[in-house]
Amino acid sequence: KGSPWFEFSIFLDELKYGHLIQLRPFHSNICSYVDSGALKDPILLSIEDAIESFLHLKEDLLPIGFQEWRKFGAPKGSPGQTSHHPGVKQHESYGWLLTMHFIAVLELVAFFASKNGHANALSPTDAKEDSNTMLPAPIHGNNVAPKLFSLFYGYDTKRAPASKQMTWKMNQVHCRTTYAPILNNHLQDIVVSGTVGDNRDIMRPRGAQLYNKGWVLDLGESEKNAKKKLERYGGLGYIDSKKAYYGIYASGQLELFLPCIGRNGILKKMQTSTEETPARECFHNVVVCEVNEKHTGKECNLENNLSFLMGGFKSEEIEIINAVGPSYWGRNICLRIGIPSESKLSKLEEKINGDSNIGVSLTITVASTSVILRSGPCSVSHVVWEQIDKIEL
Repeated sequence: KGSPWFEFSIFLDELKYGHLIQLRPFHSNICSYVDSGALKDPILLSIEDAIESFLHLKEDLLPIGFQEWRKFGAPKGSPGQTSHHPGVKQHESYGWLLTMHFIAVLELVAFFASKNGHANALSPTDAKEDSNTMLPAPIHGNNVAPKLFSLFYGYDTKRAPASKQMTWKMNQVHCRTTYAPILNNHLQDIVVSGTVGDNRDIMRPRGAQLYNKGWVLDLGESEKNAKKKLERYGGLGYIDSKKAYYGIYASGQLELFLPCIGRNGILKKMQTSTEETPARECFHNVVVCEVNEKHTGKECNLENNLSFLMGGFKSEEIEIINAVGPSYWGRNICLRIGIPSESKLSKLEEKINGDSNIGVSLTITVASTSVILRSGPCSVSHVVWEQIDKIEL
């Protein structure tokens, strides 16, 4: 949708027959990102249009790869056997297409390596993101609030005095999550205090006694029930887990520390100056999201039942994010937390997981006495923060 907030290296684009013309602008947009250098080697993979001419044939006339096209590998009656989930043969087709693509690329690399004597032709390239990559202008910029614009779409570099053309650039955006599996950037890494029972088996029940002691790493009721159903069939390969920190009024404060990453100038300033540094010199936007699960309407209201302190000062600017991405079943699940002008950067005694020990504290509290375990606790599953670039926004 024109937003580089979520970057993909492989696009598994399952286009339904008849929708190809409608989605062509999306393809053109991807091409423009590649041409500008903003996106490296994407793959747009579509098979539905290619197989349409086969599927009307009788089963015994179909090529082997298209027979039993909608059959699932899991036992009959197991969860997930719905029309929008690929069957075994569909998965195999994706695998074969990707395999042939990469084999063709490797053949070219091997050919050039043998002809030109490039010993490092097969060496991996540096996968680090180029912070100087310029982006094309967004095409859907009117669907988010103005204060969130830079988080979703970046900013126009013409605001910089030396800029002569309209290009766009993203600020640094960092995310921490409780979801699994992930390799790094765990939300647990930025927790300072206020949690209990982190090391317990996630499938074991957690009662009110535990919730009264602090925020609890837990699964929602519907997620636990889904996991239990999968266990009857050996798990079916599903290793994802929508864990979150759940809290009620009696749970008290959940204290997090958001590191100011990569801003060495601010670090030096804090080491040499006796004056306190405003949090806004590093942080531009802070977003807190709840777990994406179905709700009945009786559970915690993210916007009305939570209270936030940024750098020790209460944030009065709490804004629900009304956009396509941060929503689930019609419910907006993310909040923008305004940074009070009084909020200051602080320093921890030790670095958190290798990140900077300079940052801002974020304290989350369930403010409503009506939020109890029986009605549905509040949850925190993602914390996202946008760091301001050297250019003033």
